[in-house]
Amino acid sequence: MSSFIAACIWAISANLIAVIPWARPYRLHWNLARVLVLALPVVLYYVGLQNGIWWQLAALAVAIFQLRLMLRHMYREAMEKRRAR
Repeated sequence: MSSFIAACIWAISANLIAVIPWARPYRLHWNLARVLVLALPVVLYYVGLQNGIWWQLAALAVAIFQLRLMLRHMYREAMEKRRAR
């Protein structure tokens, strides 16, 4: 059950970071979101280890849904850097 608590803490953190205004602390918003993306595999592994693959996939689906804008932004940045080479 503690893996679900970790996943809930991760989801609440994602929602709190999402309400940070983008105007001035723009870097703060994206840097905190990057920290969430880096912590995600640990949380997903923990959920899968304790509860099985189906709960792990459900947690992954929720995480992708919550971070869809961040993932899209990171993908665009990576493609721009690749085209610049």
